[in-house]
Amino acid sequence: MSVWGKLIGGAAGLALGGPVGAILGVAAGHGVDRVSREKKSNKIFNAAEKEQVFVSGVISLAAKLSKADGVITKEEIITFKRIFDFPKEDEREISKLFNAAKDSTENYKDIANQIYEFFQKDKSLLLELLNSLFAIAYADNELHKNEKIMLEQIAKIFKFSGDEFEHLNSLFIKKTNNLDNLDIYLKVLGVKKDTSIEEITKKYKILIKEYHPDRLQGLGLPKEFIQLANKKLASINEAYSAVKNEKKIK
Repeated sequence: MSVWGKLIGGAAGLALGGPVGAILGVAAGHGVDRVSREKKSNKIFNAAEKEQVFVSGVISLAAKLSKADGVITKEEIITFKRIFDFPKEDEREISKLFNAAKDSTENYKDIANQIYEFFQKDKSLLLELLNSLFAIAYADNELHKNEKIMLEQIAKIFKFSGDEFEHLNSLFIKKTNNLDNLDIYLKVLGVKKDTSIEEITKKYKILIKEYHPDRLQGLGLPKEFIQLANKKLASINEAYSAVKNEKKIK
């Protein structure tokens, strides 16, 4: 069974508590009354439950993100499906969780804070969760002003710097004739125009190691999300190749 199909069982929600647990409880039909409002951060979660929390966090924050631009359509789940390619048989359960999160009174900052408390020792997983939200926000090929504000706030809650935020954002910016491709590539690598090729190569090797799908899967990232890591790795390789060629020309 895929990680998506394990979501609506209620057990993870009841164990997790807090805003994410409440959303899971509503989606499972338990209601908020059976879910503690206290966050149960002291519980030891196994690998499967950890995957559920990760995916639940992505869906809950994605649902809140879908309201950021003021337009909520029936295409939201279709967009989500296009990004993550979950099995058709899981669509009903995911829709229940998405709608429960979208319609809940839970604040996205509270959800993000709970997710941070859960994954604060796994920065790579927080980065991939934020990466997933960027993918959803850019599904229509643009980042709405309110979406950017929300993503910036989530990034701050996750303790990412402004440079780290811009690095991640640059991976999704559509390169057009109106944008300086070199500037985007530099942001992807997190370097400046006058950085030496030696330093750029060092940074590139660090990024390749950090974002390598095998490493992320080893940390517990659900396999359904590895395809996003592959796309990110391709963007990093493209950026390094372009910047290296530019340095050689000069």
